[in-house]
Amino acid sequence: MTAAANLPNEGGIPKRRTVLDIIFSSGPYQASLKSRVPKRLSLVPVDVFPGDSDRADNIFQGHFDFAGHEFFLASPEPWHAEGQPLAWHRELHEFGWLRDFSANGSEAAKRHSRALILSWISHFETYVPYVWDEDVLSQRIINWFCYSGFLMEREDSDFNFRFLRSLRRQYLHLSRISKRKPLLQDRFCLWQALLYGTLCFPDLQKQTDKIMASLETEVGRVVMTDGCHISRNPEHHLMLLGRLVGLRNTLMAANVIVPIILNNTIDRLAPAVRFFQHGDGRLALFNGGSQMDEGYCDMLLSQSDATGRAPHRFPQGGFERLKAGRALLIIETGEGGRTKHDLRHSGLLGFEFSYARERLIVNCGGSRDLDSSWGRALASTAAHSTLGFDNLNADFPTSQEVEQSAVVRNEEEGNVWLDLESSGYLSSVGLRHRRRLFIDASGLALRGEDQLIPERQPSTRRSRFTLRFHLHPDLSISRSAGGKNILIRTPSGSGWKFLTGAPLLTLEESVYCSVPGERRHNQQIVIAGQLENENPVLVKWALTRLSE
Repeated sequence: MTAAANLPNEGGIPKRRTVLDIIFSSGPYQASLKSRVPKRLSLVPVDVFPGDSDRADNIFQGHFDFAGHEFFLASPEPWHAEGQPLAWHRELHEFGWLRDFSANGSEAAKRHSRALILSWISHFETYVPYVWDEDVLSQRIINWFCYSGFLMEREDSDFNFRFLRSLRRQYLHLSRISKRKPLLQDRFCLWQALLYGTLCFPDLQKQTDKIMASLETEVGRVVMTDGCHISRNPEHHLMLLGRLVGLRNTLMAANVIVPIILNNTIDRLAPAVRFFQHGDGRLALFNGGSQMDEGYCDMLLSQSDATGRAPHRFPQGGFERLKAGRALLIIETGEGGRTKHDLRHSGLLGFEFSYARERLIVNCGGSRDLDSSWGRALASTAAHSTLGFDNLNADFPTSQEVEQSAVVRNEEEGNVWLDLESSGYLSSVGLRHRRRLFIDASGLALRGEDQLIPERQPSTRRSRFTLRFHLHPDLSISRSAGGKNILIRTPSGSGWKFLTGAPLLTLEESVYCSVPGERRHNQQIVIAGQLENENPVLVKWALTRLSE
């Protein structure tokens, strides 16, 4: 995005003026979107994501909380809000909040939803950059289809006509841009929206098979054979699972045969979601995902009807899961490699560790506003529990650079240990990082070894390294009397001790962003050291539970 694109226009949405923007907003193109408007839809698609009636009340009162940014407006129309990031506007224009008004279910909620939609149509029925971009447009069309039964009046009305006319125009534009070269990593929502159109618009049903074939191809592309989503974002795993379950239920309601690949993908995605669940039932924080509300994951998993257990590893996605006793460790290994398009977060060999329902070692989380300073900071290597060098980010290997022996896992009598090797700093610093993790069968002890192996003389500027262990903000942290150990007390009252033989052990401030808009202060354990010449450095550390 250029600097000029960050300047707000009258509607509060950043400016953008590309050749395609000029074409799409032109009079001839807008005239070409006119088509037959049906009086009714053949079907109301199923949305399995739960709504929040309290959130609908907040919106009714002028509190608009999107993408982690809360904004109060005295005006009932939020479209002209200024000073909000683009991520806020995108979420507003996706209309996901319709499920919150539907959860309220009152006539007042219906009237307010209709008023907001008519207001939107009056301002944005013709093309506006960002508002009509593929990702926002796809989500909006899906939500308008799914909540058409809640919105539309029983008898023919002006609202019904304007609503369906706008929906049809948006759908036609989305159908046209679907033929363009993909700009997004994941286009599932585009094909879902187009498929819903063929099921809901009576005159488009002949196109169902063609759109279904494209959707099946996209599902096979975005979900790898091991069940990991190409984003490596746990929240994206859960969202895609919910969309697939809703799509399956919609096809069944329409008496359309559910493709085998959809059922198979649901059966693979559900264990993948369980893979990323900590003992509290919420998701681990990798690659920008949030942990979600309590019970949210289990609710969607129950609707999937998929019973597969969490796998131990994702060889293509690049994750390992170590479970012993009540202890759980999830680590991003980088195995399988990454394409440049995949890279947003730099948490190579970063891990999270929990015991029962309590998280101890965490990553810092993510932000919905990926291009903001916060979004970039949370995507950095320093925001993960792993090795770092100054302000450098670790490089994930490409698919061609992956070594088959980079991850070795061993299990014996309930004990689990993992040997990992990373070349994330090979080009920038000139070293390899080997990390060994061990959890005993009881789950009461986690031991680690980090070995730094220089392959060339490190520069003075990049010779200082840090091993970071971000701690959950609910923990109480103190130093032992001698200052050589870190003592940790959990909310349940259990005690843990972090110890290391490294000479430089400190506690530093950190931040925890597990849900959009959250910024909780926490602490991080930092082991600092210095590379000297080409001598390898070995750092040993352990986290053990104290007896009651």
